[in-house]
Amino acid sequence: MITLINQLEEDLQRLFTNRDDEFKEVLVKQLYKEMPKGKYPKVIIEEIDNSEVESRTTTQGERTTALGYQITVYSRDMQNYDAIDSVRKILDIIDDYLQIPNYNMQRLGGPAIMPYISDITIMTGAIRYTCVYDKDTNLIYRN
Repeated sequence: MITLINQLEEDLQRLFTNRDDEFKEVLVKQLYKEMPKGKYPKVIIEEIDNSEVESRTTTQGERTTALGYQITVYSRDMQNYDAIDSVRKILDIIDDYLQIPNYNMQRLGGPAIMPYISDITIMTGAIRYTCVYDKDTNLIYRN
């Protein structure tokens, strides 16, 4: 099975760690990995699709896998941003990174942003991406 989730986690964590602003402290983890409690802002990555795509096999024998990821951001008020604006800013940073030339992923719709159900001082926002991964060339295609 091909997956990009480990690479996404590492790349997004590096993206935030290398910043020179308050977003430098953003924590990025996969959904089922242990997360420090009370640490905000944080980004959770979940793989929502990982399936062989036989219809994409070409005459050259291209073997592809359809991949889908949901990225969820949780944030409280920050020094220069309130909770909702920090969620939007983090999602914008991620969206810019997952486009060309880095990952070439296709975003599905816009972000869904709402208060966290068990603590209204925390805002959460989610966005989904899809792509087709060519196993032979290691290229990522938009759907």
